[in-house]
Amino acid sequence: MSVRASYDPDTIALMRRVFADVVAKVPIQHRTSSNQAAIASRILAVAAEGRRSEAILTAEALMEVKTIFTGPQQMKRLQEDLSKVFG
Repeated sequence: MSVRASYDPDTIALMRRVFADVVAKVPIQHRTSSNQAAIASRILAVAAEGRRSEAILTAEALMEVKTIFTGPQQMKRLQEDLSKVFG
């Protein structure tokens, strides 16, 4: 099922700001197109649900980052990188 949402200019600016802030926290070697697309997708999905506060969008985007890096092959190496970013 697809959700059609429309976003006013303020919401678009907010989503862009959240995206840029979250991507900036990802170690540069992991800022791939696919990882950025996953983060953007999560932000859009949350906003489409009507949850459009900066705090909520940021929290959900950070959850997506954590999800990206929980794959079994990368877990050990990325755990160190993520602990530097997320404490």
